[in-house]
Amino acid sequence: LKGISKGTFLKLERLGIKNIEDLAFLFPRKHHNYANIRKVVELKPDEEQTLICTVLGTTHVGPNKRKRSTEAVLGDETGKVRAIWFNQPWMKKTLRQGIRVVISGKVNIFRSQIVFESPEYEIFQGNDDFLHTGRLVPVYPSTNRLPQRTLRRLVKQAVDIALPQVTDFLPTELKSHLQLPDLHDSILQIHFPDSTSDWELAKRRLSFDELFLIQL
Repeated sequence: LKGISKGTFLKLERLGIKNIEDLAFLFPRKHHNYANIRKVVELKPDEEQTLICTVLGTTHVGPNKRKRSTEAVLGDETGKVRAIWFNQPWMKKTLRQGIRVVISGKVNIFRSQIVFESPEYEIFQGNDDFLHTGRLVPVYPSTNRLPQRTLRRLVKQAVDIALPQVTDFLPTELKSHLQLPDLHDSILQIHFPDSTSDWELAKRRLSFDELFLIQL
């Protein structure tokens, strides 16, 4: 897989992950619901939501270089909003003025203004193929200093590689009778569901497999 250093490999080992199959079957413990895409004027405090916007400017804030945060002014045709990433000075290079980004998270009220605090982000590529924003975003079991963004990226690679090699051991007649989805679809939807109902179907299928194999 791309992007696995020795340090990342050791952190994955602490989670019991040693190969692609282990990653593909590392199921999320929950999902953030970032599927609600809004305009700036529609943002509401304390709700998970997504904003597709333009970076109007960024600056560093904080008492010293070691604890600098990045603050950005973001906007769309309905207004502007601030976002701050605490202790992440490198974000200033990522969020260049004029680029389009997708921001997901909750907004708070600070001095009568709404502000995103350390939201998830992605550079907008002109489509809706999001990984960290704009959808039901998986949250995985993790360990110290193994960011969710890294885990999501690696799991997505692993799932893409593993799915064509997975054999669905349940007969078609049995799946039809029990109204269970295919194993391939279930693995994909348990990680990156298209909807809550798709996630529930995937969870039902994988739960059935676990209990069935124990009983067998």
